[in-house]
Amino acid sequence: MAESPDIVVIGGGVIGCGIADRLASEGARVTVVERSHIAAESSGAAAGILAPPIHATAAHLFDLAMASHAMFPALVERLREETGLDVEYHRTGALDLARDELGEELLRDKLHWLQEAGHGVRWVERDEVLTIEPQLQPDIRGAFYDEDGYQIRPARFTEALAQAAARRGVRFELNAEVIGLEGSQPRVTAVKTATGTISAGHVIVAAGAWASACGDWLGVRIPVFPSRGQILTLYAMPSPIKHVIYGAGVYLLPRLDGTIVVGATAERVGFNKSLTTSALAWLLSTAPVLCPALADATFDRAWAGLRPGSPDDLPIIGTAPGWDNVTLATGHYRNGIMLTPITAQLVADLILRGQQGPLLEHVGPQRFQAV
Repeated sequence: MAESPDIVVIGGGVIGCGIADRLASEGARVTVVERSHIAAESSGAAAGILAPPIHATAAHLFDLAMASHAMFPALVERLREETGLDVEYHRTGALDLARDELGEELLRDKLHWLQEAGHGVRWVERDEVLTIEPQLQPDIRGAFYDEDGYQIRPARFTEALAQAAARRGVRFELNAEVIGLEGSQPRVTAVKTATGTISAGHVIVAAGAWASACGDWLGVRIPVFPSRGQILTLYAMPSPIKHVIYGAGVYLLPRLDGTIVVGATAERVGFNKSLTTSALAWLLSTAPVLCPALADATFDRAWAGLRPGSPDDLPIIGTAPGWDNVTLATGHYRNGIMLTPITAQLVADLILRGQQGPLLEHVGPQRFQAV
């Protein structure tokens, strides 16, 4: 790959760092340009739940998520060996609670088609749920159980990807805001930052919620918008729960350090990352509805991130229409951490080998151009 053109990745979040790591592992020369620091935005704010049958069952998303899920063990092991970082990837299992008749019906419908497709998920009745998690509120009907649910520390995972990429020669231009692109269709020739210009043989737009600005420079519609997620952590030791718990519109994620993540809102409020009283009050009051013991937990901290949403809740991955050397990898919404390994592979296949696999069929940017 010594003759590979230089590739510039716009965005130092988990998607940008994952792509850079994958491309560099195949010998490509890569520069990552980030306006702040690694994992500064959505990647550092995410919870890190890896349970596709629970949270990635939208049309065309599940296959992507399952393909990515299968790639995590090898990727995490390689990152540990190369960087020494523990990204806290471990199996906890996940329970999606049915608290009323309608909730049970919806979960059983989902369970049926997943079991038909051969996935190892099952229904557990109330008594078994309370045996598995005795501190949950007992007025439940049962739960959808994904025993293969995992969790990971998103910011540390992103940092490990960045460190592994840097060890392979990837250059990181941090605190370098991209202000434009040079070139004319069908080729971009350089990326302009506030501090200078970086020549580019290929440009990858992995700018998360800010990707639409890149579309303006390209004359390509990238309909990505920010979706604010407010989230908080409580501290309880020993933890009253062992599994990831979904129910009442929130999730509870027990971490190894004794904190329990409670999330999250999904708000269309532009690029506003403020914390609001109403959202935090809702999260704080709902957590004990699922697990009464959390009423006595200690408040730890709260934060907000801006997820990169798209009109159909699917990522936007593929060649930018009208451009030979621009690839988009954005719009992952609530699934950026989950979809990082498969996104990196798909982008590497597309750029380095010209291969467009079937998983890209429904997530290409061309689906928005006629709208």
